[in-house]
Amino acid sequence: MSIEAIDIRLFNWINATATQNPILDKIALFSSHNLIAVLFIFLIVSLFFKDKAYKGQFIKTLITVLASLLVTQLIHAVYYHPRPFDLGIGHILTGHGSSSSFPSQHTLTVMTIAFSYLLSGYRKIGSMALLLGVIVGWSRVYIGVHFPFDILGSFVIAFILVLIMNLVFKEFILKFRKPVSISLAK
Repeated sequence: MSIEAIDIRLFNWINATATQNPILDKIALFSSHNLIAVLFIFLIVSLFFKDKAYKGQFIKTLITVLASLLVTQLIHAVYYHPRPFDLGIGHILTGHGSSSSFPSQHTLTVMTIAFSYLLSGYRKIGSMALLLGVIVGWSRVYIGVHFPFDILGSFVIAFILVLIMNLVFKEFILKFRKPVSISLAK
């Protein structure tokens, strides 16, 4: 069985119950469209209650999320993968344009936040975001706009991107925190 066949089979398994349970459909739509905003609101409100280190982490996370948008655009420029509805597969619960499905930007955003906080020692926030990322990923498949491997790819890309950006931030901080020697001799 090919990877594409496995992806379609997994998609059909997750998406099969869409339209059969109105409550689950509403939960999936809310998760797909609004959990990112809920997470960002939580992170912004946390700025008022956390220390300076958290504020620095918040800025690094925002920069990394912006980098994830760029990465997605680069991938879309060189690789196209149709969405399930483009192939006439499954149920679709929301209007969506016919663009490349890989990777899922919704999932990539939440997972970038999750890994950014987890790898910086903010385990509670990172773990919560990780759980939200799994929920968002499931919802994107359930509502019929992504394949499971789009979601899995988003997890992998987010993890690698956060590792790379952490190295960039570390190098940037080292470069600007080096002591400068000043000579008073004339």
